[in-house]
Amino acid sequence: MRRSAPLKDTLTYLAALAVVGLFAFPLVWMLLTSLKQRVDVFSSHPFAPFTPTLANYQTVLASDFPGQLLNSVVIALASTLVALVLGAFTAYGFSRHGAFKGGDNLLFWVLSLRMLPTISVVVPFTILFNRFGLADTRLGLILVYTIFNTSLAVWLLKGFFDEVPRDLEEAAMLDGYSPPQVFRRVSLPMVRSGLLTTAVFCLIQSLNEFLLALLLTDTKAVTAPVGLANFQRYFGLEWGQFAAAAALFVMPVIVFTVLVRKELVRGMSFGQLE
Repeated sequence: MRRSAPLKDTLTYLAALAVVGLFAFPLVWMLLTSLKQRVDVFSSHPFAPFTPTLANYQTVLASDFPGQLLNSVVIALASTLVALVLGAFTAYGFSRHGAFKGGDNLLFWVLSLRMLPTISVVVPFTILFNRFGLADTRLGLILVYTIFNTSLAVWLLKGFFDEVPRDLEEAAMLDGYSPPQVFRRVSLPMVRSGLLTTAVFCLIQSLNEFLLALLLTDTKAVTAPVGLANFQRYFGLEWGQFAAAAALFVMPVIVFTVLVRKELVRGMSFGQLE
């Protein structure tokens, strides 16, 4: 049994390394392609040595894409922040006071908003945006993304609030805390990992959304996913520039995920408390 343990650990690490390599391969391929010249991109030997170049990044940075990337980051951060605030209050209410008739149905209705096909709301949102002057604005997309992200935040955060022992809240109330103080000083800090996990999902959803950004914007509030489509030329896709723009696009999510990786691991384990 003692001899088999190291072998088992080695096989486990090799399997984990293989999974990591599988998921990391597209990112590595994208990074390498962004550093290639056009002739190297279409080489019959894709793994052959090549001379790296930053020409693709220079072209991308000189285009409209940086402004589009800024739009995506601002819209995603704002909608995620608002969704977390609204979602935290609503999820806490469902967790602590949702045991009423029809409460489960109401919670499922909130989640069903996230399941709503995007194409089904394009016409109503277009009419509303034109009526209230929100077409082609960051604020308009922030409001739309907040609607979809809030439903996801409520569903996720309710599970984390359910993990918080009610005895701690009752003890805090015995110490003189009001219900809002219990929520802010006791319950909310204990679901920090859940908040960060939910933030990552909402951030990714907002950054990746394409259809609404395509149909509800024109020039001023165009986001990065729509901007990536502009690298399609009449003679084909500019793969080097496309890869460079994509590398810049995924950078905010990678940086944020690395910064909160410890809390994210706890959140992925469904908020186990220490």
